This record gives sequence, C-alpha cells and structure tokens, in this order.
Amino acid sequence: MTRVVRAEEVAPQPWANGGGTTRELLVADDGSWRISLADIGSDGPFSPFPGRRRLLTVVDGPVLGLDVDGETHVVEPHRPFAFSGDAVVEASVPEGPVRALNVIVDPSVTPHVTVLELGRTSVLPLAEDQAAFVLKGGSPDAGSGSLVAGPGEVSGRSTVAVITLERC
Repeated sequence: MTRVVRAEEVAPQPWANGGGTTRELLVADDGSWRISLADIGSDGPFSPFPGRRRLLTVVDGPVLGLDVDGETHVVEPHRPFAFSGDAVVEASVPEGPVRALNVIVDPSVTPHVTVLELGRTSVLPLAEDQAAFVLKGGSPDAGSGSLVAGPGEVSGRSTVAVITLERC
C-alpha cells in the first residue's frame, strides 16, 4: 500500500533557532535522512545540521536568497540547491515568504530532487528509495501538498518533486 503524508495534517514545529517552522514529512528508520517542508517568512539564519548535507527546493513562493558561508545565491522555484549542513546560512525573502522542500542526509546517502510535469494519463512509479512531493494537481488520494513514499506511484496531471535517496 502506498504511503501518503499530507503536509497540512503534520503539525508545524519551530526551527531549533526559532527563525521559521518546519513540517517533518518522512524520516528514515535509521535517521540517515529526513524530508521536511519549511515555511520561511522572514530574513534570518538557518539552523545548522553538522555532519549532514542539505538539498533545498523552493516549492511555493518567489525566490529565496541564501548567503552560504559568505557566498550569495538566489534560489529560484523548482531548482534544487545543495549545501553543507555545516555551513553558516543566512536566508532572505526579498519578494515575500517561501515554502521549501528540504532533504537532509548523512554522508551515507546522496539525495537527488527532480521536478517533473505529468500529463493527465501519466503514471510515475516510485521505487523504495524514492518519494514524490505533489506541488500542483495530483489525484484525489495524493493531491497538492502530499508526499507519496515509494514503493508506490503518482498519477494524473500534476507537478511533482521526485526525491531519490541513493545509498552510497
């Protein structure tokens, strides 16, 4: 049976540093990775995740500015951005609040995120090491704002962020 997690059914938790909130959607049994959804409503620092790697994708809202260890980046919607969990990161929301899909992993996992547009009759199978966050559209069982964990599938006209968690 396909596991579906609806973001609106997950209670938001404050960041460790109090700068935003996150909804933890899915976590590995061994703690090697987690998939979460962060609401970033104001400028400020990100919480550090020492010894981890991060892959962030803006899934709602305009651009996100990130200063990562003194280097400025503009993260556009649906364009995954990777950085070290050890980095000192300052966020800015110059055009308004954003929501970001976060994949945080330990060194034993390599994360990948690919944003896809599916057609009305499309069926996207998901392997055991994959999940898909439905950005827009979807099916009655897994509509916008839902995370579908593999093994399973996503079907119907939709935009999805497919997450693959490759063991090294």
